[in-house]
Amino acid sequence: MVTPTCPKCRRVIAGDDINVSADVAFCRACNVTHALSSLAHGSGIDPEVDLSRPPQGAWQRATALGTLIGATHRSVSGAFFTFAFAAFWNGVVSIFVGLALSSTLVQLGLQRPSWLPKPIMNGGPMDLGMTIFLWLFLTPFILIGLSVIAAFLLCLAGRTEVRVSDWQAQVFSGIGSLGWRRKFRTDLVKDVRIEEREWRGRHGRRRTTQYILADLTEGKPVKFGSGLSEERRQFVAAALRNAVMKG
Repeated sequence: MVTPTCPKCRRVIAGDDINVSADVAFCRACNVTHALSSLAHGSGIDPEVDLSRPPQGAWQRATALGTLIGATHRSVSGAFFTFAFAAFWNGVVSIFVGLALSSTLVQLGLQRPSWLPKPIMNGGPMDLGMTIFLWLFLTPFILIGLSVIAAFLLCLAGRTEVRVSDWQAQVFSGIGSLGWRRKFRTDLVKDVRIEEREWRGRHGRRRTTQYILADLTEGKPVKFGSGLSEERRQFVAAALRNAVMKG
């Protein structure tokens, strides 16, 4: 449970404006009433989202396969930050990867390209054990570098879409045809809302991540949309709720 907060103005709703038995939370600043049960699970969906006017970078349209609701991950600031971090991180890691690759070629008896560094460590040639250790040591750093590159590409061309038919919905998040997919039955949806997860960063600072959650009566809930901007996330969540719960 979290403190009920108005999804529109982001202000905490006072206890005097909450009626638990009636499932009502009233925001005096916005003069809007919300369902307490929805706000209690997270930030909720802004009731004033206009589904007829998608924000820039979001869409809702009818297709032969059902209603398509989605939004792009495109973000100039996000792309700039992830590119800068990816360039720095992978630039440093590539030095050690080159050393490990060079030693691997030598251990296999293959010709080492002149542009690779000589496999020398602590004043002597690297042996097989050191080569294996270096690859194992570098693996998590390589994976982090690849994930940052993926995040950069998502900021350029990524998207999140939900295709809703009469009885089934499919969530897609990725680039082009490559990405994560999850299907769920629309008749099992009991709520669609925006939730907030708290976590601590590298230096112990408290951070939050928002995502769309489709809560199901059976099976695990479907979570997605953390890579969207707040405005686009609100629209996709509101449109999905309207499509699967008929308002």
